[in-house]
Amino acid sequence: MIRAQQTGETETRVTSSALLAEKISAVRRKHVGVAAGTGAGMAAGAFIILLAIAMLMDWWLDFPLWLRGAMLAFVLGVTALLVWRFVLTPLFHQPDDDAIALRIEKARPEFRSRLISSIQFPRPGVIAPGTATSLARMTIAETEALAAPMNFTEVISTKEFSKVLAWSIAVLALGIFSFMYGGAVSHDLLKRAFLSSTLVPRHTRVEVLTGDTRIGRGDTIRIEALARGVVPKAGKLVVKMSGQRTQEYALDKDNEGKFVRALENVQQSFDYTVRLNDGVSRSHRVEVVPRPTTALIECQQTFPAYTRLPNAKRALGDLTLLAGSRLSLTVVATRDIKQAFIRLTGLSNDVPLQVDAKNPRELRGEFAIPTKGLTGFSIEMLDTSGMESRDSAVYRIDVVPDRAPKVRITYPDRREELVTRQAVQPIGFEAADDFRIVQARLRYRVGESEDAEVQTVEMELGTNVVREMKNRYEWIVRDFQPPLLEGTRIEFWLEVQDNNDVTGPGVGVTEHQLMRVVSENEKRADLLNRAGDFLGTIGDVAGDQEKLNFTLGTLISPKR
Repeated sequence: MIRAQQTGETETRVTSSALLAEKISAVRRKHVGVAAGTGAGMAAGAFIILLAIAMLMDWWLDFPLWLRGAMLAFVLGVTALLVWRFVLTPLFHQPDDDAIALRIEKARPEFRSRLISSIQFPRPGVIAPGTATSLARMTIAETEALAAPMNFTEVISTKEFSKVLAWSIAVLALGIFSFMYGGAVSHDLLKRAFLSSTLVPRHTRVEVLTGDTRIGRGDTIRIEALARGVVPKAGKLVVKMSGQRTQEYALDKDNEGKFVRALENVQQSFDYTVRLNDGVSRSHRVEVVPRPTTALIECQQTFPAYTRLPNAKRALGDLTLLAGSRLSLTVVATRDIKQAFIRLTGLSNDVPLQVDAKNPRELRGEFAIPTKGLTGFSIEMLDTSGMESRDSAVYRIDVVPDRAPKVRITYPDRREELVTRQAVQPIGFEAADDFRIVQARLRYRVGESEDAEVQTVEMELGTNVVREMKNRYEWIVRDFQPPLLEGTRIEFWLEVQDNNDVTGPGVGVTEHQLMRVVSENEKRADLLNRAGDFLGTIGDVAGDQEKLNFTLGTLISPKR
């Protein structure tokens, strides 16, 4: 307090120098920039060199994926270590003002500790309270005057940075040149260095066309490959089955330039590679799975409604089916099925099968039996793994058509019958059908012309007619309008129709017969002639009977 009173000074605070602070900050920035730049150059150069070594070793030794992964981890680890040590550490741990000031004083002895003192004087607690500050202010002023013309950043040497930068640029240029010179080989090696599945480039590049695939057990697999670059005359197929030794097969080149080999009746899955010249393909796998087949097929025939027949189960070996029926199938497969359909042999359409939601091995479907074309069916399936059925059994179907009714005229029995204008001509007929007769009609045509209009008379069948019938129709000639003239010819026949409303109806037709209108005298003469013929027939029968009796008596008389 006495010194302060003698000098008249009571202020103890000292203001820091903005000039000195800016110059020290400039030195710090250059120091950090040079250090980080040097570290970045070292890391970049080391990364390029180590990556190039890894690529060359992989090209030479064809490293597996795990080893390439280890080498990539090593390269990235070394690079990361260099970045942390020589780039991030200088950025995160920058030198303080005192360290920069000491470095400057070491390079500039003329400061004689003034610079470090000028930096420290303004800090709280350096000058004790009550102590005169004129000496500190004087020191700071002298230091500013001495430092003003100086470039403090010259104390940071850039020689090491320049060397590292030149070295890094040279390594980068050499790496780019080598990469471009290598072309496709360099691209592939770089992909492999970053764990791609690309093959090691060789003089011969192998392209496997078959690749990974799935086949059915017992199928034939055709392995196909192409050679790029140097194309050899032959190659090798290396097959490795689980639990068995590796087998090699020759690959021959076909007319299309492909290297092929067919493996027949394959029973188990295997891995394979293709070797062509110095090129080796990556490993591919052929998975062998059983194809879906049918374990059980149940058939049920649904007859058309008009037949009035109940549904019937049918055996696969006895599929003789009525046209118009429907055949329902219940199929049990050996594997879980995704989709399936019925292939109809002889027809162009397929019928889908419904997969049971609770049991994907159970399928149901049905199809109609047409009148012609269908000869059988087979079941085609696709299981949930994508495997199709193949060479499915074809089950034969014999289609039986619904036959048309059979009908014949029983009376009159002559091809041509003579009638008078007042006659009532009976028409007798018999008819039969597989199922049911529903309609009968008399068709006739008046006149000699074949183009005459055909007329129809519907017949009453009654209510008890089912499959067979005998009937008689009284045809009243005198009811014709206009009345028939003598000499008029009537051509007539019968038609009978069944109840087939699915593929029919079926219509049975008799032979055509004739009826001619004559006078009563002509009819009387006709009857007499027919009676004479009948009596003559009786006489012939009596004579034959007499001869028979005589012969019989001769045979049984005792011989004398």
